[in-house]
This record gives sequence, C-alpha cells and structure tokens, in this order.
Amino acid sequence: MKEITLEMAEKALEAAERWARDIAGLPCSTAIVDKAGALIAVHRMDGAAMATTEIAIEKAWSAVVFKIPTLMMSRWLDPRSVGEQLGDHALGMVGRGKNRLCFIPGGIPITGDDGEIIGGIGNSGVPSGVGDISDTSVSQAGISALYD
Repeated sequence: MKEITLEMAEKALEAAERWARDIAGLPCSTAIVDKAGALIAVHRMDGAAMATTEIAIEKAWSAVVFKIPTLMMSRWLDPRSVGEQLGDHALGMVGRGKNRLCFIPGGIPITGDDGEIIGGIGNSGVPSGVGDISDTSVSQAGISALYD
C-alpha cells in the first residue's frame, strides 16, 4: 500500500462498522484520513450520537499528525506522567492544533508497505471501560481489513 484510496477507506469503514455492530453492539462513527490528515471517508451508524462524527475525524487527524495512536497521546494528559518540573506534561497542548488535537483513544495511524504513515482511522461512540471493547479496537478492526 502506498496511499489510502476511497475503495480502501470504504473497506475499512465496513469492517469497523461490522465489528462495532456485531461484537461491541454499539453504534458509532468511523473516519479515514489520508497522510496529510484530509478526510477521505466518514460513516455514522444509525443511532450513533451526532458528535461522534466530528470526534472520529479529529481522532484520525491527530493520529496522523503525531504519528502515534491517540491512546498513547491520552497518556500525556495523565497527571501521574508529570515530570520533575512544573509544566512537564501535555496540558499546554490542549486547545492547540487549531482546536483539532484529540487526546481521546480511538485514533490509529495507518502504515503502508514501507512502514510510512499513509493515513489514519478514528472511531468514536464506544464508551470507555467496556472491557476489551473500545474505540481503539473498532479502529483496529478497520485497519485489519486493509491487510486481507
């Protein structure tokens, strides 16, 4: 894979929706962006809250911009990760990135054959703390479909 096409994005969206519906049993939204963070496709399942669409887009965008899953970014805000010096955390980044940065788990960068980031996927709508079921696991199901 060298880039994310619309056909690939639709395949990932279908897989994510199937996982969310059949495994999680929860309606949610999933978004796919390219390597520049531009939206390729987004899908909001019937019954998903309206806000989940924008949140999914921002999760995908944030994962691409920082080149790491938003699950890792969420740890930057954990007060237990504060260093020795005051301000040694990521709280100052909240509200930055033209208010697009999203530190909520569920965004994952998508890598190509050469290991370079070619896009991102974000999911929103699965409440945290539901065992192994999470926005991150729905996004992972979408990514997995790209490698079938």
